[in-house]
Amino acid sequence: MRMLEKMIVGRLDERDQAAIDDQMEKETEKEEDPYEREPTRHPRLKVHSEQPMNAEVPADIITSSYITPAELFYIRHHHPVPLLDEEEVRNYTVDIDLSAYGKGTLELSLEDLKKMDKVEITTTLQCSGNRRGGFNEAGDRTSGTAWGQGAISTAKWGGVRLKDILKLAGLDDPIKAEEEGYEHVRFESLDGMSASIGIEKACNPYGDAILAYEMNGEPIPRDHGFPLRMVVPGYSAVRNVKWVNRIELSKEEAEGPWQRGLNYKMLPPAVRDAGTVDLTKMPSMMEASLYSGITEVGPSDLGEDAPLKRGDKVMAKAKGWAWAGGGRNVVRVDVTGDGGKTWSTAEITEGGDQKFGRAWAWVFWKCDVPAVTGEDGKIELASKAVDFAFNHQPESCAHAWNVRGLGNNEWYRASATVL
Repeated sequence: MRMLEKMIVGRLDERDQAAIDDQMEKETEKEEDPYEREPTRHPRLKVHSEQPMNAEVPADIITSSYITPAELFYIRHHHPVPLLDEEEVRNYTVDIDLSAYGKGTLELSLEDLKKMDKVEITTTLQCSGNRRGGFNEAGDRTSGTAWGQGAISTAKWGGVRLKDILKLAGLDDPIKAEEEGYEHVRFESLDGMSASIGIEKACNPYGDAILAYEMNGEPIPRDHGFPLRMVVPGYSAVRNVKWVNRIELSKEEAEGPWQRGLNYKMLPPAVRDAGTVDLTKMPSMMEASLYSGITEVGPSDLGEDAPLKRGDKVMAKAKGWAWAGGGRNVVRVDVTGDGGKTWSTAEITEGGDQKFGRAWAWVFWKCDVPAVTGEDGKIELASKAVDFAFNHQPESCAHAWNVRGLGNNEWYRASATVL
C-alpha cells in the first residue's frame, strides 16, 4: 500500500465515502450477486468498468447517426441495474410528494402517465466526467473513470412534462411556492440514487423537463432507466435520474453524495483534499457548459504532386460534434490545423435548426482545413465551439483541473498520419 501512496490525487469527504460504503454494503448483503442479471451490452461499446457498468461510444460511432441507437447509447451507472418482474412493472408507480407543501402525495401508475399529454424531446446527455482523461494528461491524475469523448449521446425521449405532473399533484403556483422556500424538486431512484433540480427549471414551460417512459419511440431499455427516468435537457446527465420512483417538492436539495457531496462538484485546482473545504458552499454541476469533439480526421486527396515533407501544409478534412448546455444554440465551430494560428469555420450539417434558447441537442459539423505536417509525420487538428452567448472553449484545461476531473471542455485535438 505504501507504494501507492505517492499516486494519491485527493481524498473523498468522509461523509461521501460513508454514504457510498453504506449503499454498497446493502447491495452485497443480498444472497445473490447483484450484478448477476445485468442487461446484455453492445460489443462495440468501449467498457471502462463492468461492475458497475460504465461504457462509452467509440469515436467512429458518435457521429454515425444524429439520434444515437439505444443499444449504442453510453452507459454510466453507480450500482447494479434494477430488474423488475412482470407484476412489478404492471404495478409500478411513482409517488409525487408535495406533503411538505401541504398538498399530500399523489401516486401515478405507468398507465396514468400515458393518459396525460405526451411530449417528445430530443436532447443530448453527457456525463460530467466526459474527457476526464484529458485532465490526467494535463496535470495530476484525477479521481474517476478516464473517459475519452464518448460519454455523450443523443436520444428522442417521450413522456409527460414535469410541470404538468406537479400541477396535477397540487402545485398550482410555482412562483409562490418558491417564494415560500420550496426551491427544489428532488428525484429518487430504485437503485438508491437521488438528485434534484431547481423549481425554476422543473416548472418552466420552455425548460422541457419530462418524466420519460420512451426512448427513440420504444420503452426505455433497462440500462437507461426503465420504466421511468427524468430527462432534464441542458443539464449534466446526473440530474437526469434513471429508474425514478419518487418526486418531491422540498425546501432543501437532494441528500447524498451525488448532490451534496464531492462527486459532482468542481473544486478549485489547488485543492487536493476535499476534507479541507466546505462542500456546502460549493454548488453541484447543473447546467452544462460548452463542448466539441472530432470523430474523423485525415488528409484530403493528396494527389500526385511532389512528396510531402515535414512542415508542409496539406488540406485536411474533419467531422465531429458540438453541444452547449442550457439550451444555448451552437452558432459556430472553428477548426485549426496549425495550433490556433489560423482557423477555418466548419459547416453545421445537422442540428443547426433547433429553437432559439431550446437547443437541447448537439450539432454535427464537417470542415476542410489547412494543416501543418509535424516532425512525427502527423497532422493535428483542434476544434472549439462557440455558443449564442459567444462563449468559446478554452485552449487548455490546465486552469480548470479539479480532483474529480469534471467539466473538461478544452479544445478537442485529433491527429492523423500523412507521412
